Order: sequence, then structure tokens, then C-alpha cells
Amino acid sequence: MKSRLLGILAMVLPLLLSTARADQLAQVQRKGVLEIGLEGTFPPYSFRAAAGAELQGFEVDFGRELAKQLGVQAHFHTIAWTHMLSSLSARRVDVVLNQVVATTERQRRFDFSIPYTYSGLQMVVRKADAARFHSAADLAGAHVGVGAETNYEQWLRSNAPQAHVHLYHDDLTKYDGLRRGEVDAIVINRLAALNLMLKTRGDLVAAGRMLAREDACVVMRKDNPQLLMRVNRAIGHLQRDGALLALSRKWFMADIVSRPDQP
Repeated sequence: MKSRLLGILAMVLPLLLSTARADQLAQVQRKGVLEIGLEGTFPPYSFRAAAGAELQGFEVDFGRELAKQLGVQAHFHTIAWTHMLSSLSARRVDVVLNQVVATTERQRRFDFSIPYTYSGLQMVVRKADAARFHSAADLAGAHVGVGAETNYEQWLRSNAPQAHVHLYHDDLTKYDGLRRGEVDAIVINRLAALNLMLKTRGDLVAAGRMLAREDACVVMRKDNPQLLMRVNRAIGHLQRDGALLALSRKWFMADIVSRPDQP
């Protein structure tokens, strides 16, 4: 009898798991809400203009458009980057929108949509130091700030091993660290760098060329093919009808959503 029950469980359990996986999209639609994780301290992608102010930014607007394509409302959760993907694993959010790049290691744990923005890694320095930094080689011996546990940190350790790396847990603290002279340079998202130049009236400037390209994707838990398909379809629709481009021009006055010709 015991072996027979084990045999039945062996046949039924995969079906139950498959049904549960396929149901995430249905669960989102039944609840009427897409739970979205982002930092909220990453201008102009997601931020508050003042304490207690409404969340705004490119990825906030994109999140609302994405949810609308799924027929639901967007509900945002502001989460520190170091806890972002673990919050997704723990089912506290359905998706993450935070300029996440599909690295090989992350792809083992999560599913990624098609890209919705195209950017890259950029050095930013104080204006007086702009002539000093042109490439990764110039970071040797320099004190460089970077987001903790990010692909920026991984890139920096691999490509500028002689740099003195300073880890920050949010972007605003990292920017202040550069202003105060805690570090000589920071490595951040290229479009965030251009926005930072505008915000600081040129006191902080992008130095050298883009260090490496990065394409940002929506991140989901593994084995939810229906949700992945619908998210990809939604991004494709927003690309074709110009909605993503309109958001890009609104927040960056540039096109960050069209695939570049150069790799």
C-alpha cells in the first residue's frame, strides 16, 4: 500500500507543481494587482522628490503601463537593492523593475523578460578630476564607489582589480560620498550619470566612454511561463506603440528604449 501511495504521489506531485507555477499570472489577475519591487532611491528611474512625496520616475511609469497591459493595477514596494531579489524569491513581490541585468548567475535563479532599456556602465567624477579618468585602467589605485552586490561591483572587481572599492547600499549616499571626497569616482548606470550631471549643474561629470553595455529586463521567479510570455508581449506592445519611447523622452530627453546598432 505504501509503495502504491508513493507511486501515486510521484505522478500527481509534478502536475500539482506545474499547475501552481502556471497560476501566478492567474493569481495576479485574480487579485487585480501586480506587486512591483524597486528601490525608490534611484533617480530618475524611481525616487521621491521629498520625504513622503509620491513615488515617481521612469520605472514607476513603466510599471503602471506594464500592469495596465496585464489588466491589473500596479502596487510598488520600495526595497533596498541588497534585499531586492531575495524579496522576489520570498514572493513579497511578483516582479522587479530596477535596471536589473540578466547575468549568468542570476539567470540560474530567475527568469528575465526581453530588455526594456539599453544603457551601460559609466564612470562619474568631480569636475576637477575629469581629465584624470578616461578608461578602466585609470581606476587603478583610485578609491571607487559602487553599489553593493550589483553587477557594477562585479564588473569593477573583474576589470579594475587594483581599484580600492567602496560599497554603498543606495545611490544617494554614493553620490554624496563622491561629492564629499570619500571616493575619487563612482561607477553607475550611464543614464543615471547624465541625470546626475544635470542635477549637480556639472559639479559631477561623466568621465570617459561607456565602460560596458547593459540591457535592463523585468525579473520574475523561475517557471512561470505564462507570466513571462505576457510580460514580453506587453513590452513588445509598448515598444511598438511608442509608449516606452514617450516615457524615455519624458525622463531622459533621449531614447534609451531602442536597441542600439552597436553591441
